[in-house]
Amino acid sequence: MNEEDKRVIRTRRRLEAALLELSRDEGYDAVTIQEITDRAGINYRTFFRHYDGKDALLNDILQTTLAGLMEVMPPPLEEYNVTDFEGTAQRRGRALYEFVAANSDLFRVLLQSGPAALLPTQELAEAEVMKYLEHLPLGNIPATLLANHLITSIFSFVQWWLDNDMNHSPAEMGDYAAQLIMLPVRRLLVKNAATV
Repeated sequence: MNEEDKRVIRTRRRLEAALLELSRDEGYDAVTIQEITDRAGINYRTFFRHYDGKDALLNDILQTTLAGLMEVMPPPLEEYNVTDFEGTAQRRGRALYEFVAANSDLFRVLLQSGPAALLPTQELAEAEVMKYLEHLPLGNIPATLLANHLITSIFSFVQWWLDNDMNHSPAEMGDYAAQLIMLPVRRLLVKNAATV
């Protein structure tokens, strides 16, 4: 990696950190590009060499975060028919909540700053889940509805956890998500597979 590439990465990281800090304090919608560049210590015009607006910066953060999340937590229903599905779901849930804890500022911004920040994240996550649902025995349930159910349920759990100061461990939250989200969906998939 040459020096220019390193400088670009440093600039983007400073802009990302500034957006998250300001959004946490003011709410995403209230933050201006001028505030972002001032907080990052970067020239206003430099911002536009990297992004065409605040939403593009947020989208870049989301893409990076979603990629990181997919690395630590494979799609939740990929192995719906494994023998120890409950244990698998708990481990994946724990990985999710450990990731949320490590990136809590970002998740607070996404979940507390209204639709401008949340909807693109939800759409990205649902698109990832759709890649796996299309090949599963869903019966008469539309894959898009199930993807929406899974993602909004998970986001709701994360929101509750953050709102309650993460007062349960990632392992506990992973267990709750397995019991209340993943196992009911798995029962549906197993039932539909048996009728095919």
